[in-house]
Amino acid sequence: MNETDGALSEQISLKDLYPVLVGFTKAILPDTDVAINIDRNVFLDLYSSIFVHGATIATTDSLPNGSLIGTMVMIHYTKEKDNVITVVGRAMMRVKLSDVTVSNNVHYAKLISYPYEKDCDEDTVAVYANMISASLKRLASGETSDKVYSEIPPFYTEDPDRWINSFSPAFKNVDTNLLFYTDKLSARLEHLAVAIGVQLDQHKVREEIEKKIQENIEKGQREYYLREELKVINEELFGSEDERNRYELAIEELKAPEEVKDKLTRELNKMLSLQTGSPESFVCKNYIDTVLALPWGKYSEENRDIKRAREILDADHYGIREVKDRIIEYLAVHNLSEGNVTNILCLVGPPGVGKTSIAASIARALGREYVRASLGGVHDEAEIRGHRRTYIGSMPGRIIAGIKKAGTANPLFLLDEIDKLGADYKGDPSNALLEVLDPAQNSTYQDHYIDLPFDLSKVMFITTANTLQTMSRPLLDRMEIIELGSYLPEEKHLIAVRFLTPKQMKNYCLSSEQVEITDAAIDKIIRFYTREAGVRRLEQLLGKVLRKAAVVVVEKGEKVVVDGADIEKYLGVPKFPDSDATLQDRVGVVHGLAWTENGGELLDVEALVLAGKDKKIVTGNLGNVMKESVEIALTNAREYAAKVLGKDVDLSEKDLHVHFPDGAVPKDGPSAGCAISTAILSALTDKPVKGDVAITGELSLVGRVIAIGGVKEKCVAALRSGITKVILPLENQKDVADIPEALREKMHFTFVERVEEVYKLLLDL
Repeated sequence: MNETDGALSEQISLKDLYPVLVGFTKAILPDTDVAINIDRNVFLDLYSSIFVHGATIATTDSLPNGSLIGTMVMIHYTKEKDNVITVVGRAMMRVKLSDVTVSNNVHYAKLISYPYEKDCDEDTVAVYANMISASLKRLASGETSDKVYSEIPPFYTEDPDRWINSFSPAFKNVDTNLLFYTDKLSARLEHLAVAIGVQLDQHKVREEIEKKIQENIEKGQREYYLREELKVINEELFGSEDERNRYELAIEELKAPEEVKDKLTRELNKMLSLQTGSPESFVCKNYIDTVLALPWGKYSEENRDIKRAREILDADHYGIREVKDRIIEYLAVHNLSEGNVTNILCLVGPPGVGKTSIAASIARALGREYVRASLGGVHDEAEIRGHRRTYIGSMPGRIIAGIKKAGTANPLFLLDEIDKLGADYKGDPSNALLEVLDPAQNSTYQDHYIDLPFDLSKVMFITTANTLQTMSRPLLDRMEIIELGSYLPEEKHLIAVRFLTPKQMKNYCLSSEQVEITDAAIDKIIRFYTREAGVRRLEQLLGKVLRKAAVVVVEKGEKVVVDGADIEKYLGVPKFPDSDATLQDRVGVVHGLAWTENGGELLDVEALVLAGKDKKIVTGNLGNVMKESVEIALTNAREYAAKVLGKDVDLSEKDLHVHFPDGAVPKDGPSAGCAISTAILSALTDKPVKGDVAITGELSLVGRVIAIGGVKEKCVAALRSGITKVILPLENQKDVADIPEALREKMHFTFVERVEEVYKLLLDL
């Protein structure tokens, strides 16, 4: 094979060239084992375009990385997988391409040996040799040594390049590319010595850590050893500095009293001194994060425009004018006091009358953050005041948790269903609320978890309840009561038209062009399908009607008009049919009126006298107070029959049975006394009771009619059942003024002071 005019005279096949590979794509140190992954197409293209004659090589590939220096590799074998060829072999010598020319898009060059330049004498090499040998010996000795260093043979000066190439991969800090492309031996030795020196420094640090650990632990305590080692390593590498700095900066920027900052600093130091990942460390960290997340000194800007507040209340709620006026008065005084809340509002009323939504409207009117905490079923005092930080899983109480969620120290905080608080061996939550709802004390409120005073004096607390009967008296004294009564049918109709129907149509993506519910349909739903004080059930029924109408809209693509005659098709048989038939005069049956958490209810009282042996039977799921009312009513009826009617009532051979329908519903209270006595007297005298009159009033043993509560709700219940005549205690005459004028105009009230007047009105005796 002869070279002619720079061209190749003979082609060498891939098989002849197989043992030789020149790698230019990465640094491969001579005298080291290699394994190079090459794309299959590149590999075949490389070998199919190589021509060799003597020391000349050519390839169609451009020279990679602009480098002309590579390594000659003796290939041991190749393996192919997924179009990738792995070449495994031994790097033989450092080579260089020279005299590069291009002909017909083919690169031609001479392949020559390119050893490292020995630019230093043997004495200099010996100095480096001694330095490296000493470092190797130091690395291979001691308890913390690595076996890799003990297997490296001593440095020899005869061929330093070969030693560097063979064993430099054992050192983690060696830059292989730098060693490969550095031509001068002195530079290579210097870089290797520096790398070994860095590794030796790390070795010394490890020995120091080992020494510190040995001073603190005893032999055989492996688990403690590992923790101490991790602790010392973190200290040496300043691994906890970032966390410390972050917490220290947060504590410094906190707008809190110095007492709070001092305690947080102590907790931070305690946390950093504990074992990483220990339970106590977790408790400390959780405590610091919680206290830092509280809105110390952060207040939202209030909107104190009374006119705007009135517009929002009117837009969100229909009717309840007295309630709205009282809230406006409250806001006016609140403005004059510059936001210092001096009393706590308690909204009391049946479910569905808008207590919770009124609180949300007040928050929107004031521009305050709104937080709601439901207290129904809470029976653990720690739920309010928080848990002690003595165990994992402890947390602040609902008050502090709500303030944290609000993000400001002056939100409107709604304590919902405060009358549903329970009590057991874990304490009484209502007692924990005494400090929260007392403006004279809550400026330094302390939660058990944070154990620091937090100012709640800027928080506007509003509570809701269905009844005041089950509430703690001391807690009730701290609140101003605002009662929300039952809605009249007319009010329900307007609420349904203005609020409920548009809301439900929006929920179901319906428009007025698709569905229309007439006034007659709404009135029929109110009269025959609901008997509630509020409008929640009414809203649910309107939603049910709209859902069924939506099916027709989708299937037939036509507008649906829901009229009164269509309601039964959508809602089924009326749940509360017209009660005119019950207004007939009957013996032993009296229409009483009762007040429940759900509003007023018509409560019939039935009495029956039959042959027997002087038994008194009382049924209807009654409480103790109502059972006592039956005894008092019987005494009054027998006395009236004997003294006024001159009829001695002998029950020695008769039984008296008094029953209250709807036996599944618990009943209690004294206001049915007059109705019970009238029913018993009717049964004893066989006189029918007027069926178009309802009565309510507590009865004393001497026949006096005592005032009762819930007059408005009871009158609404009577009118709802078709009764317009109501007998009330004389002491309740003043309460009639609170009944809406629209209701008063439809009702006829009779006021009585003695039970004898009731007998004359209902029995014509």
